[in-house]
Amino acid sequence: MATFDAQKTSWIASDVLHFARRAGFGLSPEAAAQLAAQPVGATVDAWVDGSGAGFGSFNAALNANADPVSYPQVPANPNVPGSEALPADPAPHPFRLESWRQAQNGQAYWAWRMHYSPYPFQERLALFWHNFFATGFEKVRSLGLVQNLIQLYRDHGLDPFPDLLLRVSQDPAMSVWLDSVLNQIPQPANTAIPNENYAREVLELYSLGVDNGYNQTDITELAKALSGWSFTVKTADLEVFPVNPNPSPKAGTFAVYRGQNNPDGRDYNGRPRTTLPNIHFTGTVNFLGQTFNAGATTNYGEDIVKAIPSLRATQCSEFLAKRILLAFVTPSATATALQDLAALIRAQAFDLRAVFKALFKSAYFFDTAHRYTLAEGPISWIVRSARALALPFSQASAAAPFKYPAWMLFANVGFEQAGMRFLDSDGPNGWAEHLGWINSNAMRYRGKFAAALAIGENVPYAGNTYDLFPSSVPTWFTSAPTTALDVYNRLIALLQPAPIPATVRDGWLAALYPGTFAWDATGQTSARRLAYLILCSPGSQLY
Repeated sequence: MATFDAQKTSWIASDVLHFARRAGFGLSPEAAAQLAAQPVGATVDAWVDGSGAGFGSFNAALNANADPVSYPQVPANPNVPGSEALPADPAPHPFRLESWRQAQNGQAYWAWRMHYSPYPFQERLALFWHNFFATGFEKVRSLGLVQNLIQLYRDHGLDPFPDLLLRVSQDPAMSVWLDSVLNQIPQPANTAIPNENYAREVLELYSLGVDNGYNQTDITELAKALSGWSFTVKTADLEVFPVNPNPSPKAGTFAVYRGQNNPDGRDYNGRPRTTLPNIHFTGTVNFLGQTFNAGATTNYGEDIVKAIPSLRATQCSEFLAKRILLAFVTPSATATALQDLAALIRAQAFDLRAVFKALFKSAYFFDTAHRYTLAEGPISWIVRSARALALPFSQASAAAPFKYPAWMLFANVGFEQAGMRFLDSDGPNGWAEHLGWINSNAMRYRGKFAAALAIGENVPYAGNTYDLFPSSVPTWFTSAPTTALDVYNRLIALLQPAPIPATVRDGWLAALYPGTFAWDATGQTSARRLAYLILCSPGSQLY
């Protein structure tokens, strides 16, 4: 653990900005200056905990775009049963989200949360786990179930990893996504071949890595133990798609189908069923060198899933360490750093809250060699840019018509082209990270998004015209700039790209601000164009 023993004991604003980019979606320079005056350890603890001790003392400083008083506290499944018509205003308020609609509704809502949440690490961590435990709307076919899984990441993303792994394994969206609902061993015969899809992926993608400490027999035995793992649905949690008369569940309760009564009244398909079928394997399984009673009435296989990190502690901790370092620190961690983080994970008994706090307090995390070394994923990039340039929450929500970014309209054309159709992964291995985000097609669309963000493009919708990202150039500045260089320096402070060569800067300014500088309408239009150029620069794709 030597790599992570040295702690960051003091910091300056640039350190805070680095931390906020990686553990959130950025901060304004003013907010960073406020946090830099506070102790590193206590600030990191509060940032990770969100509502923990000390968080309220600097909550208001987290971002000029966040308003922790007005931010709505939404339920896990913010739907409007029976509502079918979107209002003319496309801003995705929580009470305007119908779960039967396409994944874009959920994308818009989550982008809105990431944009305005006063607890940015919760949303950043949920995004990390969504890529780690990827699921897709096109197969699950219920935005409600997919949203509930994202809420699980918000609520439990810092739990001990064995607990999180079990919760994900029992989640209804995951049960549909990786066919747990089809894993059936009818009783009393107890001889059917199990569906191994989830058992294989929970080892290969979610805990140990490919062919790392297990074999085919372990997969088969685990699949037996997880047979009958499904969920039940209450009638109140069914909704009918306008284009499909068959009811779809928007929420469910985990259940092991073992012939018991069903108090919810419906099975995972929403069909009436007062008694569940008996399809859970009974007897012992030999898994990772241990014998378990899969039919034990205390857990029906739960102990087997939770045992994976302890039975293969080295492999599991190394697997987690690699993913965490790639997502939050560096794409080129040394073998020593990886092993030391894995040792830290084991020493903390896989307690993710403790692990992330230790990581974010370490001098290693703040090492200047790790800054601007990661290519930023498209969702994070778009949200972070919007937090910098779009209207602050207090102004956007001041009066109808609300001036939130039109995330719903943006989601319809935006996220997939940028390379991450989040909430709707193509496969259980999620999306490529770091340089996987950067290719000619994705960069082409990042340029389009930069224009929407900085130039202030608008689009027609429902008979009206909406700014995709409402903004006001004067709000970008704490005081009116007096030179073109002032404009550039402020935009760099807001957008925080990797260093841009001075020759490039000078060329931009000469083209955009020829002659005598004036902070008039023309000068502000040039500021928009300069923000666009910065967002399109190679340095802005790094964080």
